[in-house]
Amino acid sequence: MPVLLVIEDGPEYEEFARLFLAERYAIVAARSAAAALARAPEADALLIDLRFERARPEDLIGDAEDAARRLFAGDVERARRWLKEQQGTLILGALREAGHAQPAVFVHDFAPRRLENLNKLYGRVGAVPGFDARSILATLEALA
Repeated sequence: MPVLLVIEDGPEYEEFARLFLAERYAIVAARSAAAALARAPEADALLIDLRFERARPEDLIGDAEDAARRLFAGDVERARRWLKEQQGTLILGALREAGHAQPAVFVHDFAPRRLENLNKLYGRVGAVPGFDARSILATLEALA
């Protein structure tokens, strides 16, 4: 059975996957970039939360001070919030950089241009606007 790695900062995505996707995938979970990188070799596909609002600062990847300088006129607090809001894409970037090319699906309503950009940057990325098992499975299948 293929393995779906669920990457999120809480239990909701994993619970959803265990309830509605477990007939098609064995479910494993990661709550941080480090855990995702450790579990990625066993995964055939990724289900990723975009926002990591509950994550501890030490579990986030990305440099808040650098982001503050580049994006937020030196506002480190705003940069830290941005890191939490974009953590899923940052983790996907780290996974791709480490050589993991599995299809990835976000449960988020990305604007079409943003999704195009994610595909250009990271390849085989899909998104569904809500927790709909059929849509998630169809998107994963289309990306395979």
